[in-house]
Amino acid sequence: MEPVGEAADETAAQRALTPRQRERRARILSTTYSLLAEHGYDGVSMKMIAKSAKVAERTLFNIYSSKDLLIATSARERSDGIMLSIADNADGGELGYFYSLADTLAYETLAAPALARGLATVLVRYPDLVGLGEIYERHVGEVLKEFAERGRIGPEVVSIICNLFAMRIVSLITLWSGGMIGDDALNPQMRLAVCQVLAPHLDGDLQAEVLAEARAAVARIRTLKTYP
Repeated sequence: MEPVGEAADETAAQRALTPRQRERRARILSTTYSLLAEHGYDGVSMKMIAKSAKVAERTLFNIYSSKDLLIATSARERSDGIMLSIADNADGGELGYFYSLADTLAYETLAAPALARGLATVLVRYPDLVGLGEIYERHVGEVLKEFAERGRIGPEVVSIICNLFAMRIVSLITLWSGGMIGDDALNPQMRLAVCQVLAPHLDGDLQAEVLAEARAAVARIRTLKTYP
């Protein structure tokens, strides 16, 4: 699956940049992260980003036609980077990657809450701009394809599972951002979501394992202050 719309245009443009242009865009994205983390989505403007990144506001609009496109690009870059770290954080075992998916996303969300809330705003409003489905297909999909090759899942459900993961994770972060899930409950909620997505598509020992993990996540949630 390829990025669509403006997300695809942005990906294509990145391939043709000079080193100076790449440095400028990296500086803009880094500035956007910092300002979102400090001020949140509503508190950041293109004028503020341009000034902090030391580029002309007109130049910023020439590169990113809107604040939403800029923040969507930031969300895509950050999501891609987080996905690359999931395998490195995984413990052993066939399901280690998926537990790491939950743990890493929860950790990164809580490590920079204002930034996560700012990026979540665009994830919900403009998922096609972010290209989150493509990111999950590219990273999580590769792991699921290996599962399919070993006969652990059917190859026809790889894309379905990727989309379900993306939807469930975004939903949880949105609920957390809105104060419906407390910080302490985010990680077990993420683990529960991962298990709920996987369980119907597994059988035998792996299904038994994810069901046991799901029960453990529920038990942990019950001991926590679920709502702030």
